[in-house]
Amino acid sequence: EWFASIGTDGSAGTKVFALAGDIANTGLIEVPMGTSLRDIVEEIGGGVPGGRTFKAAQTGGPSGGCIPADHLDTPVDYDSLRELGSIMGSGGLIVMDDAQRMPDVAAFFMDFCRDESCGKCTPCRAGTVQLHSLLETITSGRGTRQHLRDLEHLCAVVRDTSLCGLGQSAPNPVLSTLHYFRDEYDALLVDDQKGRSDA
Repeated sequence: EWFASIGTDGSAGTKVFALAGDIANTGLIEVPMGTSLRDIVEEIGGGVPGGRTFKAAQTGGPSGGCIPADHLDTPVDYDSLRELGSIMGSGGLIVMDDAQRMPDVAAFFMDFCRDESCGKCTPCRAGTVQLHSLLETITSGRGTRQHLRDLEHLCAVVRDTSLCGLGQSAPNPVLSTLHYFRDEYDALLVDDQKGRSDA
């Protein structure tokens, strides 16, 4: 009863996070559910060091979504994170500063999910490999508008048809960065006509 009195109506109690990344104070923290992301980053974490600014935070481990600075005042609870395209997951909370390129971040986490797939179902086993390949093509400056469309379509297929939570959540870093940082993907694309002539 005492524990349930902490937090929010939909997310009672406290949550332990592993705070890491571009943050002054790293380590394990325990906060009441509903604590704002801003309080975690700025008050507990001590803010972003080196004179740089906060760009995004990824919650939920490698298959969580990336939350941009516009949503720093979001309360950290299950429903609020889900609405932003992320998850609570294992309690990972990685802070990223403005030097990070978000398509690279998505590729990094997809590489992890690709390696972690058990291989039982084709959408996850093959889909995460293909998603990582598309991300590598885009981040290396060889991607076209069609590659970006393929990336979005495949994310939906892997999310909707994988058998377990790994495959179902693996597209989260890609989908969230596409949603909040799409201009960074667009900036990496080659001209579609050039892409066809080089094919």
